Amino acid sequence: MIQIQLDKAPPVADGPIDHLVACHRRIEHRLDTLERAGAALDQSPEASLIAIENSVRFMDVSGVLHTIDEEESVFPRIRNAANPDEIAYLDNLEAEHREADQVYLRLKEVATSLMNGVTPEAIPEYRNLVAKLSGMYRSHIASEDQVLMELGRRVLTPSELEVIQSEMRARRASA
Repeated sequence: MIQIQLDKAPPVADGPIDHLVACHRRIEHRLDTLERAGAALDQSPEASLIAIENSVRFMDVSGVLHTIDEEESVFPRIRNAANPDEIAYLDNLEAEHREADQVYLRLKEVATSLMNGVTPEAIPEYRNLVAKLSGMYRSHIASEDQVLMELGRRVLTPSELEVIQSEMRARRASA
């Protein structure tokens, strides 16, 4: 069965690092939903399309906020205390964000096309794009969970974490 959920950007958890990790789990859940929906498009197109639409909505709100949180609040502050290898790592994460954005934009186009009518040609393209995006995201998330979050815990000061948390809350209040 495909789960259908309507989402708004969740409030920021107790701390920004914990919030980012929790958001990773939510993104992984949406990737799972997109994969399951793609697998079920032939048999259950209506339910699949609702699940796809809700997952895209989540990615357009919470996924975008997550990237902004990292790139505008977390990465710049880590850069201030990072060594050259860590800065290169952050640069790579940002490049991965851009690559995933391109795949996601094409996925949204195909999903929009599916909303206007499921065709046999669109289903394999949708499935391929979801598989590509899922692979990219899962690798990226694993790296962030293992490296970035530990780096943040090590170098970010309590006052920086408070400011990051305030910035994240402000973004969600206006989302």
